[in-house]
Amino acid sequence: MNSVDFLFEIGEDGTENLYLYDRGKKRLMDNNRVTFGDDVDPSTYSGKIVECSFDSEENIWVCMRVRIDKNTPNEFKHLQEGPAQMLNLIMSFRGVMKSIKDNITEEVLLNEIGEIIRLPMYADRIQSDSRAMKKGKPPPQRSVNWKFVLPAMVI
Repeated sequence: MNSVDFLFEIGEDGTENLYLYDRGKKRLMDNNRVTFGDDVDPSTYSGKIVECSFDSEENIWVCMRVRIDKNTPNEFKHLQEGPAQMLNLIMSFRGVMKSIKDNITEEVLLNEIGEIIRLPMYADRIQSDSRAMKKGKPPPQRSVNWKFVLPAMVI
């Protein structure tokens, strides 16, 4: 299931607001609503990071849990290129919303990964890593060339 981690706050006027980070600053996600379930007082969630899934039929975010292990929400958008920033993109609001809209399931993702690792550049590495591990040696550390991986990851 796809989810987004928002900062939830209740404004002085009582409005329920969802925020993401954009370049390290809070960005209000206008026109986005969240539900916490029956008999739950939303004010108990104010100031907390809440993990939400999107109910496309009701057009509303559904709180799944409070993220006590995080102190910042997801980033709104990807700003730079590179492996660390690429992970950020995958976890971003836009990335999650696109995967919700595209209905990218775990099965689809695993199939794509299976196809990617069969590419010749990875098949050779997997064979050499397997040989090294059979000899009791750790596989060599390698960097990833993202310009080859990313086009293959586009679903």
